[in-house]
Amino acid sequence: VEGGSSSLAAQGDAEFSMYPNPNRGDQLFVSLSSVEEGVNTVSVDIYDLAGKRVAARTIAVQDGFVKTNLELNGDLAGGMYLVNITAGDKTYTERLVIQP
Repeated sequence: VEGGSSSLAAQGDAEFSMYPNPNRGDQLFVSLSSVEEGVNTVSVDIYDLAGKRVAARTIAVQDGFVKTNLELNGDLAGGMYLVNITAGDKTYTERLVIQP
């Protein structure tokens, strides 16, 4: 399936996925399930491989889930990035490839 690959990281019962990956740099769909009770927002940070934060968003948690579409607007150059989601005291990290 073209552009349909998904990355998945699990910690405990929570599940983090994002797609499409590889990505063309326009939109990134992110979902996180089973967010622990009491966590109202999650932070989504994108870092380049030098460790510089190149994008940051705060997303509201609804009923223990996060599902959002991040508009990347072509701001990221082609290459590898790390997407880091922080939900309370838990952190999820996945690699993201932006195709030029």
